[in-house]
Amino acid sequence: MTDKKVGRPSKKELASTKELSKREQSAALREFRSRLLLNPKSEKLIEKLFTTAFDDESKQQGLAMKLLADRLMPVAGFTSDGKQQNQVQISITGIGTGTEPSPGVTISGSSGEVEDED
Repeated sequence: MTDKKVGRPSKKELASTKELSKREQSAALREFRSRLLLNPKSEKLIEKLFTTAFDDESKQQGLAMKLLADRLMPVAGFTSDGKQQNQVQISITGIGTGTEPSPGVTISGSSGEVEDED
């Protein structure tokens, strides 16, 4: 028999991950993601998750639905504090000598484009 532990890591082991640099954490997550995606049982896992989420008799239906919703629906799209920001528009015009406005430049904060008003 092997001495390999099964189940959740201990609190001490989890605390040690905080000592990893951002680069090391990122590399570990990339490796974990690739292992998950390349695992031959991944397709069965996804199918089981959807089956459980749609099974009204399953005791785990709520958990499966929450997991799918958290992963499939972006939260920012449903909240008022999402990444949408108010548009900023700046108009720069020169001082005209007559009543006719002088040509200027408009900078739109949403697109980053500069339009010349001629």
